[in-house]
Amino acid sequence: MIAIVSCHHSPDDERIYHKQIKTLIEKGFCIRYYTRSNHALDLTGPSIVHNNINEKTNVKTFIDEVFNELAKFEDMTSLQIHETDLLPLLKKIKFRFSHIKTIYDIHENMEALYRTFSKRIKPLKEGLIFLRKYQESRYLKHVDQIILANVPISKNPYEKSGVPIIIIENFPELKRLNLNSMKKNKSIVYHGHLAPERGLKDLIEAMHRIKTVHSDVMLTLVGTFRTKEFKKKISNMIVELNLEDNINIIPQVPHDEVWMILHKHSIGVIPFKKTPLTEENTPTKLFEMMASGLEIVATDVPPIRNFVVDTIYWSTPGDSYSIGNAILNAFNRIDNSLNISKNQNLIKQKYNWEKIKEQYSSLFDHK
Repeated sequence: MIAIVSCHHSPDDERIYHKQIKTLIEKGFCIRYYTRSNHALDLTGPSIVHNNINEKTNVKTFIDEVFNELAKFEDMTSLQIHETDLLPLLKKIKFRFSHIKTIYDIHENMEALYRTFSKRIKPLKEGLIFLRKYQESRYLKHVDQIILANVPISKNPYEKSGVPIIIIENFPELKRLNLNSMKKNKSIVYHGHLAPERGLKDLIEAMHRIKTVHSDVMLTLVGTFRTKEFKKKISNMIVELNLEDNINIIPQVPHDEVWMILHKHSIGVIPFKKTPLTEENTPTKLFEMMASGLEIVATDVPPIRNFVVDTIYWSTPGDSYSIGNAILNAFNRIDNSLNISKNQNLIKQKYNWEKIKEQYSSLFDHK
């Protein structure tokens, strides 16, 4: 039996549930899946038992409850966690069952995450990052395997940990390829977190200019606003720029619905600003847009350029004029599917889950 635990992700998370857990079930493993969320979703089925604990439960209590539950199962062979906050669970399990393989799946570069979102002055921020790394390092001796979801761009923060490291990217499944993608409507889509570092203000400003050329242009934003303040700021901006009829905001939806939304649009845009986070983490939406058959406009940040070079329209981070120009260029070439076919071939040949799922499932094979 394999235990999979997450305390901050939705139970039906694309990476955790739809790719990793379903792959393990295909391989004949039995799964006990523990989540902490406010979603009333029970994913229990053949070969999987899902236990969800309310998000109002603090992480320490969640860890204690999951540990007390897992301690009952002598047939557990592996435990995989998906957040740094859950490292204490690995320690508790290792002390109780030393034979269990412990796997730490790191979705984002945590140092870059803290450098981007911390509001503290730089000396204090760096001191807290050092402390966090130190605390994390104390738990790594209880970790048997590290999984990175992102190719390290500058340096690998776990290189000297002594723990084996494997990179398992968040590539889409081949079934997500939309091969009937010849769309000529003037529609743009962005999906993901709606937050300042994602360049949403730059995109709204770019839309104001694009509308002067294409009055019927439509932008769909899919996702959750990180703060109420930012939601209010974007809403006011849309009104001030007279874009109410050109921008549609859809709250977070189940991931299967995201794919359907992507398929209805012509251009996907990734308008990220230049931040420590966007310079280190590969946006999963890049591959989702490629598979969906969209023309893609993206700001020029290293993680995106690491995977594509000449098959998308590049723009300058933080420059709404440049983003607008790139979108207009994409509209001008909307009848030419060369970029789309090249990107979909990249998905078919390299950037798909089927190419790497064996690497993932082999981590759980016990000799």
